[in-house]
Amino acid sequence: MNIPTIHTIEKIIFPYPEKLELKNGISGYGFNGAKNDILRIDLVFDSGRWTEPAPLIAESVAKLFKSGTAQRTAYELNEAIDYYGTTIKCNAGHNTFNVSLYCMHRFLEPSLQLLIACLTELIFPEHEMALMQKNALAKLKVNIEKNDYVANMLFKKQLFGDTHPYGYDVNETAIQAINRDLLLAFYEKDIRPENCTLFIAGKYSQTELDLIDLYLGNWSSNLKNNLDAKTYISSNSTPQHLHIKNEKSVQASIVIGKEFINKHHTDYASFVLLNTIFGGYFGSRLMSNIREEKGLTYGIYSSLSTLKHTGILAIQTDTNLENLKVCLQEIYFEMERLQNKPIQAEEITLARNYLLGKYLSRTDGVFNQIDVFKSYFVEGIDIRQFEQFVSIIKQTDAVTLQQLAQKYFTKESMFEVVVG
Repeated sequence: MNIPTIHTIEKIIFPYPEKLELKNGISGYGFNGAKNDILRIDLVFDSGRWTEPAPLIAESVAKLFKSGTAQRTAYELNEAIDYYGTTIKCNAGHNTFNVSLYCMHRFLEPSLQLLIACLTELIFPEHEMALMQKNALAKLKVNIEKNDYVANMLFKKQLFGDTHPYGYDVNETAIQAINRDLLLAFYEKDIRPENCTLFIAGKYSQTELDLIDLYLGNWSSNLKNNLDAKTYISSNSTPQHLHIKNEKSVQASIVIGKEFINKHHTDYASFVLLNTIFGGYFGSRLMSNIREEKGLTYGIYSSLSTLKHTGILAIQTDTNLENLKVCLQEIYFEMERLQNKPIQAEEITLARNYLLGKYLSRTDGVFNQIDVFKSYFVEGIDIRQFEQFVSIIKQTDAVTLQQLAQKYFTKESMFEVVVG
């Protein structure tokens, strides 16, 4: 049996998309190259939690995106979408409101007609809104019994404050305050062509582009004013250690971290490598020490989340209450070890190869490509930075990693939340 030769990833090229523009001024980007006659259309609005008139309104509009028009009930609208084997999905993020359509070529036109109906004709029936609120309250009742949910909620509130779009929590008061007027206000102001960017991935020709332009390009809005630019300031309070006891629990959920850098920062790419070594994959130091060697947890990870206006560094795990103290000690011990002792070349190479493999997989196929491109676009980063990040990761050495650990992995800068 011949074992395949292992090759080092020398360079990763991210393909730049085709630029598009519809007749109504919607700009877009296209990734053309799928083998099958499948098309994905994403509409990304500069919106979400950041622009909503009250907490949970963006998320509620997303949940009610197929809730019915004056011509079709929610049931009829969903039946029509299912009839063509089409999928229309919607979600609200911190800084975006996203609508995605997946369909076969031969059903593109009726699918676009249904999409336009969702974009322009929703009436948010009272009974659908009431059902959504009832389900949200039931889900909240379950979630607040989960230590990890409560810990995450409190952690973000500690970082940003309870009125910040990145920090506010889902609570009963906010759910009950949702009303049809707020939903319509957000829908009419935010979900309009002037606020939208188009992304296409799959297999398409000029025929498909013409159909898209026929429907989305003729989409117009009565509102022509620009969205108000909102600004929010994080609480930036002194890092605190918060321990919420749960008498019913035998386990504790831990979240340690802080508001952090995002892709705009010069340290970002090198820190991604450092964080991978620390707790970013199964072979990390946190996993090797706290899970494999000491058996204190089933899993522990350190993640770096990048948002449009900031980033979040978070170390998360669950452990038995009797192991809580030693688990916390070992997390901080691993931070100190990165500060005080250079990382061996073999460990760096292993983590680097893992990361490069992940970056390479993100360029595999148009559907992966569109997801990566959108994330960079939303954060205001040129996609060419993707290749620069790869280059930096390949060049980052032990000295740089130790300096980054000394700069960022300081115990006194960390917020700590424990629930259990």
